[in-house]
Amino acid sequence: MPTKSHNTDNWTRLVICFLWGSILIGKASAFVGLAIGVLLFLDPRVLLNRWYTALTRRDPLSGFGWALLISLLYGIAQVIYGVLLGNSLFTALQILIFNICPLYLFLGIWAGTRRPEIVRNYTRFVAWFCVIYTPLYFLFLNKVSLSLTGLLPGSDLGLFSRPGSGSGTLLGLFAFEPNLSRFWLPIALLSFLTLANQERADWLGFGLALIIWGAATRKLGRVFGMAGVVIALLLIGFAADVRLPALPGRGGEISARETVARALSAVSPETAEGFSSSSNTRFYHGTVYWRTQWWAGIRQAVSENYRTLIFGLGYGYPIKDLGGSAQKTGTTRSPHSIFYFALAYSGWIGVVLFFWLQFCLFRLLWQTYKATGQIYGLAYYSAVFIGAFFGNFLETPQAGIPTYLLMGLCLGPLFRERQLREQGAHRVSVQEAFPKNYGEVFESALSETVIAAKSAAVPVRPPRRGRAE
Repeated sequence: MPTKSHNTDNWTRLVICFLWGSILIGKASAFVGLAIGVLLFLDPRVLLNRWYTALTRRDPLSGFGWALLISLLYGIAQVIYGVLLGNSLFTALQILIFNICPLYLFLGIWAGTRRPEIVRNYTRFVAWFCVIYTPLYFLFLNKVSLSLTGLLPGSDLGLFSRPGSGSGTLLGLFAFEPNLSRFWLPIALLSFLTLANQERADWLGFGLALIIWGAATRKLGRVFGMAGVVIALLLIGFAADVRLPALPGRGGEISARETVARALSAVSPETAEGFSSSSNTRFYHGTVYWRTQWWAGIRQAVSENYRTLIFGLGYGYPIKDLGGSAQKTGTTRSPHSIFYFALAYSGWIGVVLFFWLQFCLFRLLWQTYKATGQIYGLAYYSAVFIGAFFGNFLETPQAGIPTYLLMGLCLGPLFRERQLREQGAHRVSVQEAFPKNYGEVFESALSETVIAAKSAAVPVRPPRRGRAE
């Protein structure tokens, strides 16, 4: 881990305040993040200078910079294309945020270079915040109706959001903390939240991230041990048949049987009925069914002709009409898959640009791991990337902005190490030009020069003739 730095400027303070505050205000943080994005263009040091350097010089960010530039230009062209096709301009601009969110990586790098310890401190803060906030939410805050829905456009802008999955914070504790016993209470609570949120994509991504972390740190034995503990707890849950009410909006129940049924219902609803009631199994499988039906509608619409296959349906297109009845009456613009989101709105060109950008980001995270030994960024983003194919994550500002910002913070140590090496090389070049005994040589030469100057300026008087003694 890089040494701690106290070079905190206003931008770094703003990043810290945004990350810490977004946990509490939930989806409303999207508007705060977009306001920060506007401010970014007013200070060229953070975004434009770094981006220009990446585009014009040999730099670790060169690939990402070019991919982002082309992706952003293509997104702007898609807005024009969609409006010309008769789509809504306001909706098209909302979808353009998908292309804008990666810009926050530069702000994260700016702050992470100056304060490389931010990610570790943020992980600790979230862990202990959940310990305090979770019981307060279920006891009091969920009954408080405080929302910005009437003030800002959007839906479900409650200031006190429901505690989400704890998988990302758990991964951070595993990656940064050498003594996990100090965090036994947050680990227990975060593990419960990961289970209680009942998000299968989150489970899949978290499992992959743990394998990456275990392989990189040579702690696969600990990963298998944790898997064994989970299996043991499920077996105990089966025997005791402990049941808890599900979180609002998740359906079913929280129990060992329901957890297995929810996981199995994604691939075999018939097998899942052996662990849960048919009504719960239909509910679990229903969240898979409407996705697959929507994705099939997108594939059919995009494949109508070569134009839509290459360029998509255009930003602003009402792709909810391609789903089932529940989607047609709703307001969502994401098919809960980053692949079908890019394919529907921007065609195969947009899909290729998206994967190019992600490849460049993964390569930067890999370089950070090789240079600093810290695996958190690579493991965490792998989990996010997997989950994005089954949920609406990277395409939404309330999730996309903090994610790219956090990844920039994870890249900060890489560029800090690069700066230190460049400074060290500069010192070496100076020492070669001016050796260590330069001061002694300079003083000796200076004294000889002064003596010679005095001799030239003051004539030597001849001896005076006087009487002999």
